[in-house]
Amino acid sequence: MLTTIKIFFLRNLLAFYTGTMFVKLKSSIVLGASVSPFVYVLDGINAWSLLNRDYIFAVLLAITIDHFIGTIYHGFKARDFTIKKNIIGLTTKLGLCVMNGVLFELLNGMTVNHKWLYDYLMLVTRLIVFLYPAGSAMVNSSKLTNGVFPPVGIMDWIKDFQKNLNIKQLKEKADGQTDSTENPSSSSNG
Repeated sequence: MLTTIKIFFLRNLLAFYTGTMFVKLKSSIVLGASVSPFVYVLDGINAWSLLNRDYIFAVLLAITIDHFIGTIYHGFKARDFTIKKNIIGLTTKLGLCVMNGVLFELLNGMTVNHKWLYDYLMLVTRLIVFLYPAGSAMVNSSKLTNGVFPPVGIMDWIKDFQKNLNIKQLKEKADGQTDSTENPSSSSNG
């Protein structure tokens, strides 16, 4: 397969440099058409990554921190560290973040004409991708400190969000508010 591709490109390049004007035109069209889908996709990835570099950096930093804390936890506290498990864990986390991140971005792109849905999905799907390594780092940190840091409240807050994806509930808990079903004093006595 790879040899066939090499032969294809070499023949067309040779024809481009040595052929008649018609052969040069034909080989340039064939070469251009054969690589244009890849260039189109790579250009789209490049444009998206430039616009979203803060998001990409945050996810990669979360993966790095998770890997570092996980290595310490498994090496010194759980004492079950192996290079093989370490590499498998890192590549799995990177791969899942990339693949699911791409799927979520495609989903977001399909809803761009529905502003409310687009905004919701953009926030939720990016939080999901970020919280996968960040949540793992926090769990390992909690195990290292015997549940002291991060506090149980933040761990429960993240777990609740991951269960129901309710942004309103996430915001209310961050603001220290509760909804009317949790706080009986908020109902009116008439």
